[in-house]
Amino acid sequence: MRYAIYVLSSPCVECPKCFTRYLIAFSPYGNGSYLVRTVVGPAEEYILYCSCGRPPAFSRWIGHQVKTYAVSKPAHDRGFGTPEEIVPVGRPSRRAKSFEMTRLFELNSVDKERSSK
Repeated sequence: MRYAIYVLSSPCVECPKCFTRYLIAFSPYGNGSYLVRTVVGPAEEYILYCSCGRPPAFSRWIGHQVKTYAVSKPAHDRGFGTPEEIVPVGRPSRRAKSFEMTRLFELNSVDKERSSK
């Protein structure tokens, strides 16, 4: 059984058309998508131009609408990923495989014991 290892939590936005999730700090993205940050009054606003459509599909978020996600290492390295690679923090996703941090710690303990022998 393969477990995804989530390296950190990060604010992300999701394309409503293709469901690709994008880490805010990584724009422009390797797939041609990009995120524009603007300030409207006291609030930040983000506009995502996703390369899934021609012309690019766009969507908009106000700062409080941006969600925090747990991000797998491959998705973090790219700056974007699928709902299976980038999962909401605090509530399980039906699309993502479940992953328990306690299981990660158990696996790390077993690996350390093996390598010390």
